[in-house]
Formats: sequence, C-alpha cells, structure tokens
Amino acid sequence: MIFPFITLTIICTFLIFSGCSKLENDNNNNDNNENIENNYENNNNEENDNNANNDSENNNETKENEDYRLDQGNLNIWFEAEVEVDEEVVTVKGESNLLPNTIISSSGIKDNWRVDDYGDTAEVQNDGTFEFEFPTLDSEVEVELSINTTQDFVAEHYGENLEKAKGNQVYKTDVEGEYVSRYVFTIDPLEEKPYTIYLTTPNWEESTPPDYGDTNVWMEVEATTKHNFLYFEGRSNILEGALIKGRISDPENLISSAWSSSSAEVNPDGSFQMKIHYWDLREDIEMNFSFDPNNSNSDHIIEKYGEEGEKLTGELVKKWEHGGNYIHLSVPLAGPGINAPEEVDLSIEEDEVKMQVPDDLLFDFGKSDLKTEAKETLDELIEDLSELPNDTHIQINGHTDNVGGADFNMNLSEERAYAVADYIEESGKLDYLSMKVQGFGKEKPIASNEDEEGRQRNRRVEIVINPE
Repeated sequence: MIFPFITLTIICTFLIFSGCSKLENDNNNNDNNENIENNYENNNNEENDNNANNDSENNNETKENEDYRLDQGNLNIWFEAEVEVDEEVVTVKGESNLLPNTIISSSGIKDNWRVDDYGDTAEVQNDGTFEFEFPTLDSEVEVELSINTTQDFVAEHYGENLEKAKGNQVYKTDVEGEYVSRYVFTIDPLEEKPYTIYLTTPNWEESTPPDYGDTNVWMEVEATTKHNFLYFEGRSNILEGALIKGRISDPENLISSAWSSSSAEVNPDGSFQMKIHYWDLREDIEMNFSFDPNNSNSDHIIEKYGEEGEKLTGELVKKWEHGGNYIHLSVPLAGPGINAPEEVDLSIEEDEVKMQVPDDLLFDFGKSDLKTEAKETLDELIEDLSELPNDTHIQINGHTDNVGGADFNMNLSEERAYAVADYIEESGKLDYLSMKVQGFGKEKPIASNEDEEGRQRNRRVEIVINPE
C-alpha cells in the first residue's frame, strides 16, 4: 500500500513543478484577457451609457410630445377647465401641467367696464388643479383667465413674458417678445341654467391656411348677432400677433354707434375673434376691419409687411394720405329689414327682431297709462309694423328694473304691455298679425341694474317680431 502512495506523490510533485511555468504563462494570459474584457466592458458601458442617454432623450421627446400634460413644469404649457354656471355661482375647475403655486389671474368685462367681482387669482395646486368662484350677474360678462408671471420662480422658468414657453396655448402679442397664455369666454345671463362651458386646447395646425404669412393678404369675416352683441369670426393669412381693429360705420351717426369699436390679435392660424356691443342696428351699417403694420410694436410683423406696409399686396390694400399701406375690409351688417323711430333701439338675432321702446317715451314713472305724446311714437311703430307679411307673429313684452317689490314690478310690466297692445289693436291696422302679450317684471334685464343708465334701459316695452 506504500508504493502507490509514493508514486502518486511523485506524479503530483512533477505536475506541480512542471506546471509552474505554464501557470505563470496562464496568469499572464489571464491578465491580458482580463484587460481585454475590462476594455470590452468599459466600451460596452460607454455604449450602454450612450444608448441610455439616447433612450433618455428619446423618452424625454416622447414624453414631451405625448405626455407633456402629465409633466408639471413642462414648457409645453397646458391648462383646461370646465365652467359651471348656475343661478347664483359661476365655478371654474381646471387642470394643468403648470408648476405648483403658479398664479392664474382672472378678469371680467361687462358693458365695456371691468367687473370687480371677476378680478381674482387662483394658485395651482401640487396636482396641477386650480379653481375659481364668481357670482352670476344679470348682464353678460366676458371672462379672461391668464397665467401670471410676476412670481420670480414662474418668470425664471417660463420667462418674464412667457418667451420660454411653447405649445398651442401660448400666443404672440403685438409687442415683440411678449406672449400670453389665456382663455376668454362669455357668461350669458339669458341662457338656461345650469349650463357648462368647456375650455379646451385649440388645434391650430388643422386650420392654418397654406399661404399663411404671405404678403398677398386676404381676410374673410362672418358676422352673427346675439342679444345686443355682434360677434365676428375672422379668417386670414396674416401672421400671429398682428393687431386687427374693427369699427362700426353708421350713415345716420347714431350715438349708440359712436363707441362701437374693438380690436383683436391674430391667432396662430390667422384667425381672429371680435365682439362689439350695440343698442341699435339699422340698414346700411357696416363693420370696418383694418390692419396697419405701421402701428405694430412687433419686429416680425414689421419685417414681413414693411414698416409702412410697403410689402403688402392684394385687393384689400389701401393707401394712407401720407403714403403708407394698410389692409381694409368692410362687412355689411344685415339690418332687421324694418324702420323705427330714432329713440327706439333695434336688435336682431337670426329671424327675431326686437324693438326696444324706453318706458319714458310711453309712461310716467311707476304708471301704466299711456302719456299723450306716447301715441305719436306708437303711431310711427304701427306704420313700420304694417309692412310685415301676413304670417308674422309679434309679442309685446313689458319689463322693469329691479327697484321695488317683485309683485309690483311684475304687475306694472304686464299692465304696460297690455296698454301698448290695446292701442295697437284699437288702430285696426295690424289685425292680420298674430299678437301675444306678456310681462316679465325685473327678470330679463338687458343692462346692469347697478347704475341708473342700466336701470333706464331695463325699463322698457319690447315689441318682438318672429319671437323664438
């Protein structure tokens, strides 16, 4: 048993010594292999890092393109809201990707005056939500919501004038380097409540004309009427941020048309919207739209069209006396197809025509008996109404302001409406017309009851032709 053990020991010893040189070589080879592997791993790591960076960039780009609404602080600004309007309160509930604590400001315009109750701010919460609450008023209010950049962290992130922000909710203005992000919507007191207004992101790309920005300028405008407002939807190929001015020209120079003007900045697709309040709409009245590069404060507008409008071409180009060019478009406004005494206001909404007769032309204060001089006004109205076709329906409505009790005002409005209807029937000239009489008291104002001028307009008898 001893010999096998000795043999095995000799063999092992031989193998150990004979393998020393080989082991050293192997170690060297292993070191080389490790170096190669390390270099390979380093190269792989660098490549993986590069790939990871590329993937990260691609992911960021995808995130920006697809999920930017979920990324608070993304420079591609997004905010939307639902506006709930009921009898007492207007509630705005919004979502956004704005930085937490960003301020959104609100303002309101009523009868061309700012409304204090609608001047407010809301702070964006950690989840991007925000909320406003306003009182429901008895007059139409145009509301604006806009991002406020007066906070230092907001100005640093988005730019003092939102110049770092982008997306379909960022608009160029007529001032170079200044941008806004806003919504404008209207609270209609006559619309049946409750109702909801949805504020959603526009898609300008779908509606941009192929010749957008061409110096051969064109402009088209459609006009509609609602209550005592004219609404204009404009389309053009004019650059975003350009200022369009609008003014009513009245051949009769009625006082109510003297301040009927407005302006609007062009949207990213060349469109623009304008709203003008009016009390009286007559035949041959026009709305005149103009665009004058000479009045622009924006370098990109002046560079495109020329400081004096010298680069403008097309059928709408007009020349000033001093030699500069501007764009001018006149849009005839569809009149009601009927005349009325100058003191009576005319308004039109689709086929419905309203003749607003001030109460002081017909009645003494708080009375429902026709004044003697009222008959002259009513005789003129009867002559005008006698031109209506046989199938015409008319409605005589009485209205008051909000002074006094509800029952008193309702009774007074009914008595005044019947006094006018009785006089028309007694004339015998409009027997072929279908006539209805109703009193509304203080329930349907057309102006604010907060001042005497508004209350005076609300005290009226309304003759409605083809009532809706």
